[in-house]
Amino acid sequence: MIKILLISHGPFCEGLLKSLQMISGPQKDIFALPLVEGENPDEYRTRLDELISKNEDRYEGTLVLCDLKGGTPYNSAAFVSQKHNMALVTGMNVPMAITVITSRMENTKLEELTTLAVEEQSIGVENVDLDFNGGRKHGKLSLNKDR
Repeated sequence: MIKILLISHGPFCEGLLKSLQMISGPQKDIFALPLVEGENPDEYRTRLDELISKNEDRYEGTLVLCDLKGGTPYNSAAFVSQKHNMALVTGMNVPMAITVITSRMENTKLEELTTLAVEEQSIGVENVDLDFNGGRKHGKLSLNKDR
């Protein structure tokens, strides 16, 4: 099994984990580690290293999803990657995380999950055309067909 770790500036990763569990149900072997305001980068790096190291022998590797390239969470993960079997993907978002957790099986390889995380359909970013050219379009919000 691949351990999944969500890391971010502030509570974004914790909120993302809660959202994932709301959408996909309870998840095992997925953790969130926020960088808290005022935290020393060395302290964060130590906490990150400890979380990745915890029960490391139970896992086939760790996939770290990070909010932003170049920040303290990213730099910390890149630093500790020297001594762990892990992959690091930045720009984490809900569609990416859903793809990863719903694709992860007991025998899924780290490389497979990493590839899935960065595929176009996992990114979930699109410009929605809201120009209806004077027409009226709306989503059906009711199961009642008469409304």
